[in-house]
Amino acid sequence: MPGQASAETARIRCERPREEDAAGYSRLFRDPAVERWLRPPPLEPLNSRDVTRILEHDLLHWQHHRFGPWVLRSDADGRLLGRGGLAWTRVEGRPMVELPWSVLPGEQGCGFATEAGTAALAVGSRIGLKHVVSLALVDNLASRRVMEKIGLGLEREVEHFGLPHVLYGIDLRVWRGREPDRGDG
Repeated sequence: MPGQASAETARIRCERPREEDAAGYSRLFRDPAVERWLRPPPLEPLNSRDVTRILEHDLLHWQHHRFGPWVLRSDADGRLLGRGGLAWTRVEGRPMVELPWSVLPGEQGCGFATEAGTAALAVGSRIGLKHVVSLALVDNLASRRVMEKIGLGLEREVEHFGLPHVLYGIDLRVWRGREPDRGDG
């Protein structure tokens, strides 16, 4: 049974990351198809030290907030699918809780980001978050579709890390979502 800030869906185990996930983080964040959306030019590609910092940040996030980014694993065989969950970030100088996701290229288009996003909204609601956002580069249509599928609405365009992004959000106090399907019904 997942803890209050973890989740399981019909196909995904959404788990708190561990130091042993370093190789999986490297494979995910240094993949050119993922970097295209997370570190487009003029930003420099992530190096191994950058990826180590991301994992360290995720581990500390969990220690400080009791929720955070997840490692997404296949429920069938435990293979790494990507990263999702909830994470504090700053948008236009203000702290906000974000729904970040990255899915390995071979797993994209299978609905895993949608499942993870829905699970993260359910957890956010359960732990008392009021508002969550998601950010994407303006031309990242796949992520924008995920945001809309899980119920987020376009709030505005923002500059994030010096690049134009769209900011989608949802008020979890009025969210009418449901717990993610665990395939048991």
